[in-house]
Amino acid sequence: MKLPKFISITIITMFALWASNAKAIVIEQFTEINFSLIAAQQVILTPRVLEDTIKTSKITNKALLNYLATAINTNWPAGAQLALRGSDIYVVDKTGTNAVFDLTVGMNVGDSNVVYFSVDYDATLTYSDKSESIKKKNEPPLSGTATQFGKIFFHLFNEQNGITNTDLCFDGLNVIESHFTTIVTTSNITRHYNTSEKAQVTGDGTFNLEWTVIKGEVNSSSEGNSVLGGPGPQPLIIPEP
Repeated sequence: MKLPKFISITIITMFALWASNAKAIVIEQFTEINFSLIAAQQVILTPRVLEDTIKTSKITNKALLNYLATAINTNWPAGAQLALRGSDIYVVDKTGTNAVFDLTVGMNVGDSNVVYFSVDYDATLTYSDKSESIKKKNEPPLSGTATQFGKIFFHLFNEQNGITNTDLCFDGLNVIESHFTTIVTTSNITRHYNTSEKAQVTGDGTFNLEWTVIKGEVNSSSEGNSVLGGPGPQPLIIPEP
């Protein structure tokens, strides 16, 4: 998952010592996101029997993609995936590099046919460790780690012909672990980074016109490189995957 903007700003500020006029090349990319949720819904067997039961079902990426395709009245290309970029959830193609549909922007036709799937981050605490540094003034560290703790929120909404059939919210504690290493050559400075993110979530609301209780996990991981420019003093930026 993507590092929230305030996390990126925090990391940049922490290492402002190395800032200079050189500009980092940071290409924001898609990061695959994985949902593994259990939905519990009430089942009334019959009005004549004073007995109720609960049915459970899995909500996975495949289930969400099928649900959203139906809601938007479209077909996703083969191998379509769910991914994050910026503060939006996207459907991307099987390569994971090309956007098919921005679900957070969603669809709004006459305010009576509305579909979206959004994500938001609450204020986050950050612990960072500059584990190995170059011992020269104004040069960036060779490696470092950061862990962020905060809340993450998801909201799935679907209104068709003025009837809200899905208004489902779930959230939980989110933990993002990041690590970077730096390679300095005579021509440039390259930073390799990897991140992993996991959130245990719970929530409730309506899903397909049924009251639903949700629990499960949302996770993601990513890695990549950024070229920070020449060998002189550079700003330290951990790119947002």
